[in-house]
Amino acid sequence: MSKSPFLNSVCFFAVILFVIVPVQCAFAKNDLTPYQKAAIATRFASEVKYNFAGYDKFAQNYDSICRAELPNFVNTHSDEEFSDKLQLFANMLKDGHTCIGFSADVTYAPISHKRIGDKVFVKDVFSDEYTQKGVRRGTEIVAIDDMPVIEYGNKYVVPYIPSSTPQWSATYPFNSVNLTKGNRGVPVKLTFKNGNGKTFDITDNRQSPWGIVNPDMSIKFDSLPGNIGLLRIPSFQVNYFNDQEFLMLYEQKILPTKGLIIDIRDNTGGNSQVGQFIMMLLATDTIPQASWETPKYEAAYASWGKKWERETVASDSIVPFCISYPDEVPKYDKPIILLVNGSTFSAAENFTVLFKNAKRGKVVGTPTGGSTGNPIMIDLGWGYYGRICTRHEKLADGTEFIGVGIQPDVIVEETKSVIFGNGNVIEEAVKYLQIND
Repeated sequence: MSKSPFLNSVCFFAVILFVIVPVQCAFAKNDLTPYQKAAIATRFASEVKYNFAGYDKFAQNYDSICRAELPNFVNTHSDEEFSDKLQLFANMLKDGHTCIGFSADVTYAPISHKRIGDKVFVKDVFSDEYTQKGVRRGTEIVAIDDMPVIEYGNKYVVPYIPSSTPQWSATYPFNSVNLTKGNRGVPVKLTFKNGNGKTFDITDNRQSPWGIVNPDMSIKFDSLPGNIGLLRIPSFQVNYFNDQEFLMLYEQKILPTKGLIIDIRDNTGGNSQVGQFIMMLLATDTIPQASWETPKYEAAYASWGKKWERETVASDSIVPFCISYPDEVPKYDKPIILLVNGSTFSAAENFTVLFKNAKRGKVVGTPTGGSTGNPIMIDLGWGYYGRICTRHEKLADGTEFIGVGIQPDVIVEETKSVIFGNGNVIEEAVKYLQIND
């Protein structure tokens, strides 16, 4: 297979940023004046009106809400209180790509975690100190600051993370490192339960050294029994993807398999061009695309009393490489299963859309996060910025998934086995691969 510049030939589909987790100010400073607070809030509300793809579906008048909330914004006693109220104001729009961001000196306990049902377990440990104290993969996190962990997350974490769906709010805030996020130097008490049922506490001042600062998010391939390939894609960020390396992986390891499982659970996005490149290798026929919508404002027409419109933009179908480069890219026509969950989000959902539009196989798992669409970044001044979703997308057949999630063909809930390896979802996926010997 020659080194053709396939990635450069991929048309722009959507550049999706990793979801912003709103942050808290490090100290109870009060540097912002009432005027500045009012300017930040009203600028965001104005930009929402002009740019938010879901504005026509928002049942209330956002400007009126902003005016009603202005006294609460300007009379806050600290910048931190103002920031909290501003985040809640943005999150009223119930869109996972629309939120407020600002810089602050925050950090986390050196562990990642994952919610399974109504429990939260340690997924990875990034500190020898924690390991020596008995924290390891599979250790349950029982409580944070003496509050049951789910209750703590629902009260102190979930409201401040933008969300389009209940499944995103029930999974993402409890995954990754979100639960222990806080101001550097401010202690947090973590209560764990080990495999023997014994509980123990660690008080972390959010200054513990991390053994691994940047966990490996690169694409990985494993072979399962029966010559089944398992392709794990933890992120669609461009800095984790090399097109030539993936072409080699495709030629040397994917093509010889009898079937393929693609795992994009907990993949919160990146750049949709990465996913499109991969799908153009795996599709066997042209991939139909639905039209998309974006807000449209024309000043002259507005002066005549015409309201905002939603412009509908037709999308060209995507031609896979096996058709556009038949002499260079062999067709992969083996069965494929795609694994998703409530933390499959943004560009990962765009990949799921392509997979379903291409009719390449079953989607297995739980409904996706239900949020995508090019966000615009707005400088609100004084260190604050707004991110606003500008594009509304659908499946090729017109099915809505924004605010709903992409529904799997087969529902399979994750069990604790996912913490330790392939897990029950992959075992179920193998059963649905229709492999002809």
